[in-house]
Amino acid sequence: MLLEGMEEAEVDILTSLGPIIIMLLIAAVPLFVIIRLFRRMEARAEERLKLDREQIAFQNEQLKANQELNRRLSNIEDMLKEVE
Repeated sequence: MLLEGMEEAEVDILTSLGPIIIMLLIAAVPLFVIIRLFRRMEARAEERLKLDREQIAFQNEQLKANQELNRRLSNIEDMLKEVE
C-alpha cells in the first residue's frame, strides 16, 4: 500500500512537470531561433563592414593615383607653356 502511494506521487509529479516542460520548450525554441538569426545578422554586418573598409582603402588608392596623374599633367602643361 505504501508502494502504491509512492507510485501515485511519482505519476502526479510527472503529470505536473509535463506541461511545465512543454511550456519551457515552447519558449526556448523561438528564443533559440531568434538568437541564431541575430548572430547571422551580426556576421553579415561584420562582412559588409569589412567590404566597405576594403572599398574605402581602394578608393583612397585610386584618389592618390588620380592626384598624382593630375600633378604630372599640370607639370607637362606648364612645360608646354614655357616652350611656347
